[in-house]
Amino acid sequence: MFCQNCGVEAPTKYVAFYQNIGALVMRFSRSMEGHLCKSCIHRTFWSYTGITLLVGWLGMISIVLAPFFVLNNVVRYLLCLSMPAVPLGAMPPTLTEADVTRLEPHMQQFFERLDGGEDLEQVAQDTALRANASPGQVMLLFRAILESQKEE
Repeated sequence: MFCQNCGVEAPTKYVAFYQNIGALVMRFSRSMEGHLCKSCIHRTFWSYTGITLLVGWLGMISIVLAPFFVLNNVVRYLLCLSMPAVPLGAMPPTLTEADVTRLEPHMQQFFERLDGGEDLEQVAQDTALRANASPGQVMLLFRAILESQKEE
């Protein structure tokens, strides 16, 4: 529905990329996991895999781990190549007061359907169609409602 990295509304796929930097007796690693758009998948793959190939093997533990990280990244990247591209001009969704006013009447049914065990993405898409909004806007309002309930 929308990318967990850049926030743009586009087709996404769950991926987990890993990076390793070896420093003789130490190592530094990081990862990126989540539902990402094709652009973020491409950018993350090349960044994480390139750094791991260059300096990921410089260390006692790293020389063993780095090949596994690279193999993981390559396999996951290859599985994403058939994804549709991010639409030109795609931007992260925004939520104005007018959007909130249009969505609020539909939110009770939204929560009832979620409580009934329905899929979040499908419920968000259905709600967006009924409210003349985007699924990303529905999710922004959903998150805002959850945040306000946490504060109470």
